[in-house]
Amino acid sequence: MGIRKNPKINANIYIVDHDPAYAVSLKDSIDKPEKYNIQAYHSGERFTSELIAKKFRKNEVHIVFLSYNFKSETNVHLMNGIEILEATKVINPNIEVVMISEDTESNLGSYAKKSGAFAIIPKNDTTFLRLNNTIMRIISQKKLEQKRRFFILSAYLFVLYLLAFTTAVLIHHFLVLSR
Repeated sequence: MGIRKNPKINANIYIVDHDPAYAVSLKDSIDKPEKYNIQAYHSGERFTSELIAKKFRKNEVHIVFLSYNFKSETNVHLMNGIEILEATKVINPNIEVVMISEDTESNLGSYAKKSGAFAIIPKNDTTFLRLNNTIMRIISQKKLEQKRRFFILSAYLFVLYLLAFTTAVLIHHFLVLSR
């Protein structure tokens, strides 16, 4: 049984935007979408309720692309992006949330970062490029964290092995000398 050198990172991407057409365009802009499990939601309420029911695995990466404004046709109060961000971080603090903001929402950036957003991407001509770069950056960061944990575990095991070996040699040495 060998040790896995490159544990597979499963990436789940969630697009939470009130505009179904924009959510589809975001989904279509993702490079190599077959590598990811991509889901779109049009309300924060539905997204967070499904997130609560989800079982999270250790090696999975979860990335949420989240807009701020959610509009209701019946004037029912809907969660805004910051509320969804905060709820997401309560459900699982390891989920990386990327806010996608309109120009009019630029003042929300610092509050979103303080609330745990990984990044803020403006809705403009570079959104799709930034979206893909952010996905790659998050996955690379998660892989690096896994490798770091693996290295630390390997170092601990090596030190334990050395201690056990040294102890065995010393015990053997003292037993031989005591005869």
